[in-house]
Amino acid sequence: MNIDLTHRGTMLSLLARDPGDGTLGIALASSSIAIGSRCPHLETARAAVASQGFTNLKVGPLALDLVRCGLTAAEVLEALRQHDRWLDYRQIGILTADGQIGAHTGSQATGWAGHRISENLLCLGNGLTRGEATLDALAEGFAGAPPGATMAGRLLTGLESAARLLGGSFPINSTSLLVRSPGAESQIDLRVDLPRRPVDEGGDALADLRRLYDEYLPLVDIYAARSVAPRAF
Repeated sequence: MNIDLTHRGTMLSLLARDPGDGTLGIALASSSIAIGSRCPHLETARAAVASQGFTNLKVGPLALDLVRCGLTAAEVLEALRQHDRWLDYRQIGILTADGQIGAHTGSQATGWAGHRISENLLCLGNGLTRGEATLDALAEGFAGAPPGATMAGRLLTGLESAARLLGGSFPINSTSLLVRSPGAESQIDLRVDLPRRPVDEGGDALADLRRLYDEYLPLVDIYAARSVAPRAF
């Protein structure tokens, strides 16, 4: 596979919070590969952070450190502006465990780029051929997930809704799904670094992630039970 490092691609992020039990989640899809190692950062009962665009690998860990120190989401963004002179090339989203949201879309971000903030939900995207409508699709897909859907399932549905809108203009080469719940023994931490087939042959890392999640979901409670009572198995 030949990788063009000058490629100005597309990326979507969806960050969400369940105010009932404190669950935080983040889901991403990108035309770049291996985004799960660079872009999402999540700490239980603290915050979810997305760093995308021309990603600075230090931004996510630094943002979480600042939240631990007691800074608000707005204060974290201001501190990052002081830390990173290339912030105009980046997108950053922060959703804290108490519901604060901070978002930054730099003026030099790839293609059409923007973010949408609503209660307990943050949508970000760059390189979008359908502009703000894509962010609407992210939010509406999350809100319109089937009744009883888990946080992880709702995040995936949001991404799938936006991906359908973008169609062939969005080759999805990698995806990531992180969900953390306070007190839970098992967490969701899944990623697809490259689709099983190349995208020009019909490969789709988001479809691969959905299949992986559907296989993993029935095992979550089993793995949780094993972790606290291994002799029962």
